[in-house]
Amino acid sequence: MYFGQLKLKPFILETLKNLKINELTKIQEQVIPYVLNHHSVIVTSRTGSGKTLCYLIPILERINVEEKNTQAIIVVPTKELARQIYSKVNEFQKCCPKLKTLLLIGFGENDMERQKKSLINNPPHIIIGTVVKTLELLQQKAINKNIDILVLDEVDMFIDLGFMSQINKILDIVDTPKLQKIACSATTHESLANQLKNYFKDTKVISTSKTIWANQQVNHNIVYLSDNSNPQKTLFALLKNINPFFCIIFCNTKKEAEEIYKKMKSENKNVALLHKDLLPRQRKNVFEDINKNKYQYLVATDLAARGIDIAGADVVISFGLPEDDQWYMHRIGRIGRYKSNGDAFVIYKNGIDSNINRLNKKGINFYYYQIKDDKLVSKPPLKLRLKQKLVFDNKTNNEIKKIIVTGSKKVVPNYKKKIKTKIAKIKQKLKHEYIEKKIKENLLKKNIERSKNR
Repeated sequence: MYFGQLKLKPFILETLKNLKINELTKIQEQVIPYVLNHHSVIVTSRTGSGKTLCYLIPILERINVEEKNTQAIIVVPTKELARQIYSKVNEFQKCCPKLKTLLLIGFGENDMERQKKSLINNPPHIIIGTVVKTLELLQQKAINKNIDILVLDEVDMFIDLGFMSQINKILDIVDTPKLQKIACSATTHESLANQLKNYFKDTKVISTSKTIWANQQVNHNIVYLSDNSNPQKTLFALLKNINPFFCIIFCNTKKEAEEIYKKMKSENKNVALLHKDLLPRQRKNVFEDINKNKYQYLVATDLAARGIDIAGADVVISFGLPEDDQWYMHRIGRIGRYKSNGDAFVIYKNGIDSNINRLNKKGINFYYYQIKDDKLVSKPPLKLRLKQKLVFDNKTNNEIKKIIVTGSKKVVPNYKKKIKTKIAKIKQKLKHEYIEKKIKENLLKKNIERSKNR
């Protein structure tokens, strides 16, 4: 289907033409006509499938630029994502100067009153804001609560970051019978339906695939040295064998990211660094420079893995695997976007065999490569060293279930980490008991054998 078939406002079609966007993606074909008919919806689709336009096009079609009031609010979990969406709306503003949009991502105490006055006296048609700032100004009645459309983008990330209590408060303020609600998520989240069911009653869920683990446009590869002793050495040997247009190297920790960044700088690589401890201005500058094609490489923690559209990225390298398999999918979501293809490499590190095994079971098939004489050589799959799975008794399983149920009801910052810590303690205790039991069994067997030999 082509956008011209939807009979949209001229400025929307003109902007899409300028951006060379003619055809709808699969998810857009299903969602946009449905949302244009004023239906609420929950959209689940892999990263890079075009979810942003699924709600932007209907919002722009519905906005009355002659009215001086806020008609749509888009709430996002991070400043980077807010800026990205704001820049996309700016493209449409070029063809519709009357359209007013506000980026609401933070301000100092001195700017608070000025911001409130601006919202009251000269309200924008669309607000794109982070959770805390949007809620703060709604509570202070600086934003019109009688809006037409509310969008929650990357809604699963709100849950992960412990923002659902603020989201609930926002919905309590703006929820009216006429409100059209749109929630977007790149992953299926166990808590997602439970958190949204009170506000998204009888809402259609639209998804283009049965699984988030499939992306035919990405090749998955695991790279290792013959002795698996030095992951960083493996990484730099791999870099000598590839020449990406733009490559993102994901690390699990800030320390790893900084070490790799410094070494790449020492080798005169055209590289940038991104992690959560950079100042907002520094992070903004990094993204701006990336969009200007100033770098060939970006070393980052998972801050950059969620929702950000980095134009031109064709290679993603994971320096090891994240503990949460969904974060691996967010990483590779930076490539294979729209109609482009990409290559994902995992640098093998001791201890990630179980992670590889889990991803295999979810349908991700890896190709294996070994660095030999500084060359990338195709090899048969590694023989994974998997830990023996402990079988818990009913009492232990019930104890774990109780922790999960109780913890999930109290969505506070780091709640998932606290749940995992409690479960880990229970499992560790059981593991010690299991090892102790095995040692005793082995000693008993040895004693029996000795008795027989006497």
